[in-house]
Amino acid sequence: MKKNLRVAWIIGALIVSGLSGFFISLTLHSGDTAPRPSGVTGSVQLIETFHYPSTFVKQLKGDPDAGHKIFNQFCVSCHGNPPVIDIEAPRIHDKKAWKIREKMGMQALMKLTTTGVGAMPARGGCFECSDEQLRETIQYILRESR
Repeated sequence: MKKNLRVAWIIGALIVSGLSGFFISLTLHSGDTAPRPSGVTGSVQLIETFHYPSTFVKQLKGDPDAGHKIFNQFCVSCHGNPPVIDIEAPRIHDKKAWKIREKMGMQALMKLTTTGVGAMPARGGCFECSDEQLRETIQYILRESR
């Protein structure tokens, strides 16, 4: 009987401890926003300090470096040199591999990218990317691989 009571107290203490930590965390982080640059007052557009693909892609509209940024967010895992996930995908800077693909033409490369090929998911995993952004990313890869 004493052993059961002791176990119940320990379990109760762990539950209270966990709930306390959870509520303290909620309280401390409830109003978090990105910090304002020092010396700036008034209304300022805050820079987000977290990543959501749809927000990330929206921020790239009109960015001349969008292809590079999209590559680094979505493509580098398999097409990087070296890749994080080695699935035999053609690596950026591999002139021979990309020359063959460049000869296929942009229309064929867009079709492969939008529908997926092999282990690559449709749209290269960037479901939020517009066709134009995917085209810019393909052009970036081809430029870097010449």
